[in-house]
Amino acid sequence: MDLEVKKTLLLAVLVALSATGILAYVALASQSPSPANGQRTAGGASGDLLVENIQLPDAVLMGVHKGQKPIVAYMLVTYGPRHTTALAYAYAFMGIAEVSNCSLVAKANAMNATWSNSDFKVIRHDGRPVGLAMVFRLSGPLYIEYEDPSLGQSGYYEVNMTLVLMAIYHPGLEETIFATCGQNSSLVVYHVKGGLVLAAGFRLSGWPSEPSDTRLVMAFTIRLRAASWLGEGTDREKADVRWVVPFCGSTRPRLVTHRALIRGTFAFLPRAAIRNSTGGWEPARAACIYVVKGFTLRLAIIVPKADVVVWPAVRH
Repeated sequence: MDLEVKKTLLLAVLVALSATGILAYVALASQSPSPANGQRTAGGASGDLLVENIQLPDAVLMGVHKGQKPIVAYMLVTYGPRHTTALAYAYAFMGIAEVSNCSLVAKANAMNATWSNSDFKVIRHDGRPVGLAMVFRLSGPLYIEYEDPSLGQSGYYEVNMTLVLMAIYHPGLEETIFATCGQNSSLVVYHVKGGLVLAAGFRLSGWPSEPSDTRLVMAFTIRLRAASWLGEGTDREKADVRWVVPFCGSTRPRLVTHRALIRGTFAFLPRAAIRNSTGGWEPARAACIYVVKGFTLRLAIIVPKADVVVWPAVRH
């Protein structure tokens, strides 16, 4: 299949699975107060607001989740003698599509499904907190819509999926902030040391086995909202962030087949694992296609269809 046709098809899948409510989570992250001692505000029941934060060198990482959808807002607030900068990422799993050559076979919107979620888990390295993670599980049947009735019957299927959305602080990363401030809207450009690596992992089983020789596409969306205060001491002034490098851009669909940190933010590994007919595991290749428009990054992880598929495969 022509590579550009593949990219166009997968981009259409990403757009079709997108939701309009994600920016609310970014606003929620930027407005929510920090609970004392970094404790969550409520348990994991339906509709509870969960907030967790950890202290980092010259920064604070906050995670916010509300509702029953696989969406998390991760916000990194960095501060120094001349700036305070907040980068809030609304990180969402949008759904699953099945594709064959140039055709869309079926799709399932994750926002129309029922999910359960864990509390935030603190990720530690050498005993120190470096990140946050939340685990989501499908807690009900998933509606799969087939494009052609000859390929399968649209309806609810008992699909099992476990999904992890995580954010890890890396002190070696750097963002460049373009902002305007003051009555003259003067342009200010400055660097922020340290950044977030957003990562995901999933285990999927129960997807219909027919038709064969197809691939599954897992769609994610990351939307960034940035805020900045410039100046010294108590005389800081609110600035309007216009661009964040390397995250922001405007690109055509790009295919990634090697290990990469996409747009300096999303960690991709090209290794998956599938369960074979004997019950064992065998390695499989994964790919990623992405497109960025302004402050929105859309990604699709492409894996083989199998009875059970795991991505990323670290040990297989």
